[in-house]
Amino acid sequence: MAEEKKKKVVGRPFQVGNAVGGRTKGSVNKVTKFSREVLTLALAGQEENIRNALEKLSEKNPEAYINAVAKLLNYAIPKLQSTEINTGGNTKIEITLDDNMSVDDLKRRMEEMEAEETDFEEVDE
Repeated sequence: MAEEKKKKVVGRPFQVGNAVGGRTKGSVNKVTKFSREVLTLALAGQEENIRNALEKLSEKNPEAYINAVAKLLNYAIPKLQSTEINTGGNTKIEITLDDNMSVDDLKRRMEEMEAEETDFEEVDE
């Protein structure tokens, strides 16, 4: 008797939807975990130096101080996603926050929007 040859599987050897191996959803990979640990060790004991540097920056350049604090907040407070508000199905308002936009840029953009003669209605809550 001749031995039967097993056929080589071509394509997907596993059924679709059955995950095998890999990281579980939401888990941190090894490089990210290691990087965070190294950064934590490097900054350990630097709280007072960071506070002093921010105080000096606020005295010399208030705008740079605000930008620095805003960037640091990204590590303390989760970023918010842009939000859409629909009113009656005929008006769409979209607010997108940009990390690189300064207060002056935001004011200028709001003035541009007002100059476009868009009808705005104040709502008392």
